Amino acid sequence: MIPDELCTSDTWSPLAAAAGHSQLAGVLGGFLITAIALLFDRNSREGVHILALFSSAVLILMLDSFLFSLISGNQTPDAGERGAVCAISWTQTALATGMLAAGTTALFGGLGWMLAGHAVNRAGAADTDDIAAYSFLADLGGWLTFAAAMSSTLILSETTVDDLRAVYDRSPSDAVVAAITTTAALAVLVEFLLVYVRTRELRRSLASAAEQTRLALRSIKVATIGLVGLAVVAGWFALSVPRFPRGWLTEPNLAVVAVVVALAFAAPIFVATAICYSVASTDVRRIRLRGRQSRATSA
Repeated sequence: MIPDELCTSDTWSPLAAAAGHSQLAGVLGGFLITAIALLFDRNSREGVHILALFSSAVLILMLDSFLFSLISGNQTPDAGERGAVCAISWTQTALATGMLAAGTTALFGGLGWMLAGHAVNRAGAADTDDIAAYSFLADLGGWLTFAAAMSSTLILSETTVDDLRAVYDRSPSDAVVAAITTTAALAVLVEFLLVYVRTRELRRSLASAAEQTRLALRSIKVATIGLVGLAVVAGWFALSVPRFPRGWLTEPNLAVVAVVVALAFAAPIFVATAICYSVASTDVRRIRLRGRQSRATSA
């Protein structure tokens, strides 16, 4: 079946949506640049975490905006190469969507840290009756991060299936769809458990008057390096796709398809999970160590 001029698959066209996605990525990146400028005045450990996430997210979102703008300029000929052009457009769209999902998750991860940091700073001087309100604010930051990670994971699973359907010109096998769906479901479960544990520890620390709440920085290097690496590798691969032999796309090369799935599905989910692991919380092990040291000193 020869694709139409908009490369439509399952009533959705990547060419028609590319311009809007480009604007969305650009707006989110511009918002983060403004937020970074404001954060330079914050002299705190949380500010370091947020700046690292936001800086990496700016890079991936700006490259993503540029990539979507290139996709919007793709033109399908009346015949002949239309199948190849549509395969290129769908492959680039899958990669760009993965970049957009990772950047958006980082945005909400940083926003969650801003809410938690504000709650911790205010809770130290707040009345006992106000602690619950600040605990809710800290919880909200963590669950906003989970909502972004979960949404991006589910969107990526559907986008990957649509990309495979467009490239192979038929629906993927039930085993492939089941593998993608199961992987996404397991990732969401892991992200939920990570955020649940992190927010519970922070809530307990805020409610305890016997200890000073100190936020712990976890997996920040993994999340930021993952974002930068995904931006560079996925962006380069997407720009190189038009130079691949046409047969690799119209009669899909298994290696190329595997790389696309890894960059457009697996890597963004890994980054989202790392961001969920870095949700604002307290370092329980450090608190326990201080407790043991205090008891040893007293003895």
